[in-house]
Amino acid sequence: MRKRKVQWLAAACVFCMAQPVWAATESTTVYQDQLDSVGQSYLGEISKASTPEYSNIRVVRRGEKAKSSEPVEQLPTRIDADKMSYTGSTGDVYAQGDVVVTHGNQTLKAPRIEGNTKTTEYRTVGGYHYLEDGGKTKDIKGENMTYRTSDRHFTADQAMGWTDPYYVKGNNATFDGQIGHIEKGMVTTKHAMAFVHTPDYRVEGQDITVYPGDKVVIKKPSFYIKNFKLFSLPSYTSSLRHDKEGKFSIFSLVPKPTYSSDDGLGLHGSTDYPIGKHGEAYIDYRWYIKSGFKPKMGYRHYLPWATASIGYSKESNEYNDETVWVEKIGEARLDTHTYHVGKSPVTVRGGVNAGYWKEGSVKGTHEEYYTEVSHDPIKLWKNADLRFLGGYQRDYYGYNDSIRSMPYWGVRFRSKAGKRANVWVSYNQRNISYNNSPYRFDTTELPKELIYGGSYKLTRLDDISVSVKTNMMSGDIDSIYYTWHRDLHSFDLYLTYKDGHKNKDNQWKVKFVGKDF
Repeated sequence: MRKRKVQWLAAACVFCMAQPVWAATESTTVYQDQLDSVGQSYLGEISKASTPEYSNIRVVRRGEKAKSSEPVEQLPTRIDADKMSYTGSTGDVYAQGDVVVTHGNQTLKAPRIEGNTKTTEYRTVGGYHYLEDGGKTKDIKGENMTYRTSDRHFTADQAMGWTDPYYVKGNNATFDGQIGHIEKGMVTTKHAMAFVHTPDYRVEGQDITVYPGDKVVIKKPSFYIKNFKLFSLPSYTSSLRHDKEGKFSIFSLVPKPTYSSDDGLGLHGSTDYPIGKHGEAYIDYRWYIKSGFKPKMGYRHYLPWATASIGYSKESNEYNDETVWVEKIGEARLDTHTYHVGKSPVTVRGGVNAGYWKEGSVKGTHEEYYTEVSHDPIKLWKNADLRFLGGYQRDYYGYNDSIRSMPYWGVRFRSKAGKRANVWVSYNQRNISYNNSPYRFDTTELPKELIYGGSYKLTRLDDISVSVKTNMMSGDIDSIYYTWHRDLHSFDLYLTYKDGHKNKDNQWKVKFVGKDF
C-alpha cells in the first residue's frame, strides 16, 4: 500500500508530485520500487499517516522578546510580524509587516496575513512567497493566497517559481488536497529555464490539472522550443504512475534531438496514457539517420509487489563498443520491486520474461529468469561507499535450443577525492556455462572484468574522466576510455576516445543528449 506524507502548504505548488514511494508488508519487509544492479540502493522509509492540524497558532512578536518567550508546548504554526493581534475567544489573527509563518520545513512570507485559528483559513494580502526546505524543493511567489490547514485547500490568483523538478507559472492556482489545477499555465524544467530569458523548451496549456500519482491532463497544450511552436493538441494526457521519484515528463512527447557516432543524428520522444486504476499504455520512439526507426510500445500494469508488462520493442546494447539492436516481439515481463528483508540492510529482487527475439539472421524464442541479492551501501568513510551484489540468471534460446546458466557476483566502490575529483573501482564476475548467448545483444564479452577510474571537474561546466577495463582472465588491459563532458545547459555533450590497447581498436565517439528527456 502506498502512502504519502501530508505536508502543510503542500498545495503551494499545484504540480506537487508523489514523494518517493516506499511501502511495508505486515512482516515489516520494506521495499523500493527500483534498484539497478550496478547502482546504489538506499534504505526505505515508512511514512506515518498524519492528520491536518487544528491547534491554535502561537503568535510571537518579533525581536528579543520573542527569543526569550519560546512556546512551552509544541504548536504547529508560528507567526512573526512587526505588528499583530490575536483574539483567543474568536480565533481571529491579524499580522502585518514582514510576516513570516513557519511550520516545519515550510515558510510563508507576506506583507500581511489575516485568518482564523478556528476555521483554519488564512489569507495573504499584497503577495506571498512560499519556500520549502529553504527553497531547495519549492520556491513559489504570487498574489493573494488563501490556505486552509484543516483540509489543505489552497487558492492563489497567481503562482510562479520553482517546484522540484519543474519551473511553473500560471493563474488561478488551486489544490484541494488531492488534485492540483492551474489556468493559462506554463511548465518547464530547471535546466531549460535560462533565468530571465525564454526557456529552452516549455509546455503551455489553457488548463492544467494534476492528479498526483495518476496522471496530468492539459487542455489545448502547445509545445515550444524557445519561441518556436512545434505543435499544438486539443488535449494531452500523460501518466504519472511509472514515475517512482516524484517526477513526470510532460516534455517527453516533443521530438528531442540526439546524436551518437554509431547511430547518427536522431529524434527521441515518448508518452504514457493511463488505463484503469493501475495500468498504462506506453510508446517510446527513436529515429536515427543510420539506424532508422526504433520504437517501444505496449502496456504495463502496476501490482502491489511488482510491475508486469507486455509489448514490442527495438533495444540497443554495446558489443565490442559498437551499438547492436535486437527486436523483441510480444515480450512479457514481470519484475518485482526490490525488497529490504525485515529491518536488515539486505535487499532482494527478481523477475521473469519471455518473448521472441530477432537480431539479423539470429531469431527465435527467448526466456529469462533472474534473482539478485544486495544490500545498502557500506560507508567506509565520509563520501566513500562499498557495495556487494550477487545473483543468478538463466536464459533459454529457441534459436539453437541452448541454455545459458550464469551465476554472478560483483563489488562496487565509489569515493570523492576532494571537492572536484571522484574515483571508482568495480569487479564483475559472471560464471557462464559452456553456452554463451547466440545474440550479440546480450553476449557477455568479459566474464571476469575489473574497471577502475576517476573524474575531475575542470570548470563549472566541464569535467574529464578516465576509465580502465581489465580482462582478469588474461590479466591484460582490454581498453582505456578518455571522456570530456561539457554541460550545455539543457543538453550534455560527451566526447570519448577509446584506446583499444593490444586489440588496436582505437576510436572516437560523440554523444549529444538532453538532460530532462
